[in-house]
Amino acid sequence: PYQILSTLFHIHLYFKQNSEYDKFDINKTTIDWAKNKGLLDHVDIWLLSKLQKTIQMCTESNKNCKFHESAKAIEDFLINSLSQIYIPMTKQQLWDDDETKKDKRHAIYAILANALKNLDVLIHPFSPFTSEYLYQTIFEHKKSILLELWPKPVSSLINESIEESFDLMIDAVSVSAAARMKAKLKRRWPLNQAIICVEKGERKKIELLSDLLRSQLNVEECKIIELENHVGIAELLEMKKAGLPVITKVELERKGIGPKAKQHMGKLLEIFASTDPEEIVQNLDKNGSFTFDVDGNKISLDNDDFIVDFDIQEGFAYSKRNNLIGIISTTRNEELMAKGLVKDLARRLQSLRKERGYNPTDILNTASVLELDQESLDMLKDKTKELAFLVRVKQVNFTHTCKEYKDDDIDG
Repeated sequence: PYQILSTLFHIHLYFKQNSEYDKFDINKTTIDWAKNKGLLDHVDIWLLSKLQKTIQMCTESNKNCKFHESAKAIEDFLINSLSQIYIPMTKQQLWDDDETKKDKRHAIYAILANALKNLDVLIHPFSPFTSEYLYQTIFEHKKSILLELWPKPVSSLINESIEESFDLMIDAVSVSAAARMKAKLKRRWPLNQAIICVEKGERKKIELLSDLLRSQLNVEECKIIELENHVGIAELLEMKKAGLPVITKVELERKGIGPKAKQHMGKLLEIFASTDPEEIVQNLDKNGSFTFDVDGNKISLDNDDFIVDFDIQEGFAYSKRNNLIGIISTTRNEELMAKGLVKDLARRLQSLRKERGYNPTDILNTASVLELDQESLDMLKDKTKELAFLVRVKQVNFTHTCKEYKDDDIDG
């Protein structure tokens, strides 16, 4: 309960600070206004669709006295959709002070306002005092949240295809994050390439969100490959045909080959260990079997006698979950390292802003970074404006002294 209410409180605060800074009028700028002006992106449509499903679920659950299901639906939308996905995806747009993009920022505020107002009403039966307080901080046109009508789902805002695409994208980001963990590469470090292998018929779904996917994966390039086969030799051969950076892995199914090998088992294992896995796979694909010559004895093994799998080439890492595979390149050039360093510095400076109690919308005069080595300074020389934008300051200085500072280790 604390995490839910704390998250709801901080999103209200986030909305209030940013919308007031941008002079957003909550009574004039609505979702209908944003739709009519063509300002809704895929992520906006997805969140609104999720919200309608949440309203629907809460209404039905409360009607049937299944209040725990209603509470679970609120938690899922608030934490997993609004807090962890929508806000991080739209934050950079809200921070862009370009006057020509003001309408888009206001469209995001309209969506946030609608989501928060509905959440306040939905959660009110579970937490009446907190929801009343949060409602009054933003929606002041009614004396009490109790005067609001219970929300109704808007069927025109439900978009099943966008939801399917987003669910697939979220899974792809998750499986790629697991590959990063294997390679000990942090998610904020930009990489050159990612390859996402999906089931047959799913490529179009995820390509709909290709730009967003590339941004979430934090890669320069992202390829989507459809695979029809998901196990054994068929999967391996299909991946090789698609040009994926895979290595053949072959093991013997020892339980099954015992009756065939008999007293020659030890020698067979020795010969197998020195046999090229590629040769075995090619024979299995062509003939359905592979024959070993053990001291003049021909031992023929078929597909079921082998365990065929794949590994990844050097310079890549992969993770597999069900029928979804994420492959990432692990080599990083100087440009990618510079981008990673900028993100790492930005994260730490943003944390310092929070510690010092600055309002997130405040644009400060200067941020200073001390004692970077010459290699890091050379990488950052063309990226000071980008860093200043990310931490909302007018300029960033790289110096050796400062009145107040905080020690930290940089690992971008």
